[in-house]
Amino acid sequence: MTLRLDSEACRRSPTARRSAIVSREECMEMTPAVIEGRRCGTCTLCCKVMTVEELRKPNGQWCPHCVKGRGCAIYSDRPNECRRFQCGYLLWPALGEHWLPARSKLVVAFKPDGREIVVHVDPGVPNAWRAEPYYSEIRSLAGHAARTAYTIFVQIGRRMIAVFPDREVDLGVVAGDEMIAIHEVTGPGTRRRDAVKLKVDDPRINGPRIV
Repeated sequence: MTLRLDSEACRRSPTARRSAIVSREECMEMTPAVIEGRRCGTCTLCCKVMTVEELRKPNGQWCPHCVKGRGCAIYSDRPNECRRFQCGYLLWPALGEHWLPARSKLVVAFKPDGREIVVHVDPGVPNAWRAEPYYSEIRSLAGHAARTAYTIFVQIGRRMIAVFPDREVDLGVVAGDEMIAIHEVTGPGTRRRDAVKLKVDDPRINGPRIV
């Protein structure tokens, strides 16, 4: 299966940008339209892989209010971050039924600036994203992203991997005082994106910190 990007954001030219550990607040829905027939059901993986700052819950750990296989024990009083988040499986028709997080062990999330797609991996199955057909589809997505403003990331706990058409850049664990800069590297007749991990006070980074 080939995954294609299709939005106005995709048609913007790529520029340098920053990324760090992604919270649920940052990964709000790209569109409010949920695909007909798709529901969370018994899937609760987002309650494990996503950061919920309001609860001080780090990514990779189960939320204490999650009843695994059932849902949220404080659903009516859940944090705003949780209310506003919807996973890519619910929103993106290009993701087939096999992308249901309970099955794939992957939660796809969109940053609202339209610049990043993050594949959150269940740290209990850290190589789930390398299993087929997911790996081929992620690489296909990276190929299309190279012609747009998007960057594809795989996140396993605090470990971040930038996925480009020709390679993967494993940035390792991103600490709280670090962020990721995406920039273009040019050579004779060539141009490609690269990712580097920098301290937040690095003079090469302009603009506010994104956490």
